Amino acid sequence: IVQMNNYCGIGIDAELSLDFHQAREEDPDKFNSRLHNKGVYVKVGLQKISHTRSLHKDLKLQVDDHEVALPNIEGLIFLNIPSWGSGADLWGSDSDGRFEKPRIDDGMLEVVGVTGVVHMGQVQSGLRSGIRIAQGTYFRVTLLKSIPVQVDGEPWIQSPGHIIISAAGPKVHMLKKCKQKQKKQIGSFKDVRAESLVNSETGNRGVITTVWKGLAV
Repeated sequence: IVQMNNYCGIGIDAELSLDFHQAREEDPDKFNSRLHNKGVYVKVGLQKISHTRSLHKDLKLQVDDHEVALPNIEGLIFLNIPSWGSGADLWGSDSDGRFEKPRIDDGMLEVVGVTGVVHMGQVQSGLRSGIRIAQGTYFRVTLLKSIPVQVDGEPWIQSPGHIIISAAGPKVHMLKKCKQKQKKQIGSFKDVRAESLVNSETGNRGVITTVWKGLAV
């Protein structure tokens, strides 16, 4: 079982992460700056632009007990947050009658496809978004061959078999600073802190509740 907090990628994005990871393992002293790291990612990506993959032929996707037909893609990404790859909006902001607008507290994951390295670069540049495929709470991926997989930037080669992605783990309460100014004469600091903790448990305004998702292999 692997804990997933942000996103899980299968295919091209995981392959780039794996190549980057292997290069860093070979010579870790060179990876001491963000600029150098981004340069290595660009180099690895350029080497794979001409490669052709048919990920939609190498796996099957089931979402909440329904089989989902996949378009011609090279990468499949499961999102738990509205941010991917250093802050890119992979899902996109355009309205779509097929899907609900993603929220961080909706208990669902979004599934997005990418057609290759060029498409990923366009997403990073804000020129395009990914291909919206599905939303749901339970996913079953059947791998027909060994494919690179990554969870929150940690890549590996996954052998043929089944991957189950579902809600797993406790809810996490996060406190948001109240916009109203606290008056000095109203209570003490301890009272204010106690009130904030009560609000976090009861789900009052200013509390964001999210669910950790787990990936079971």
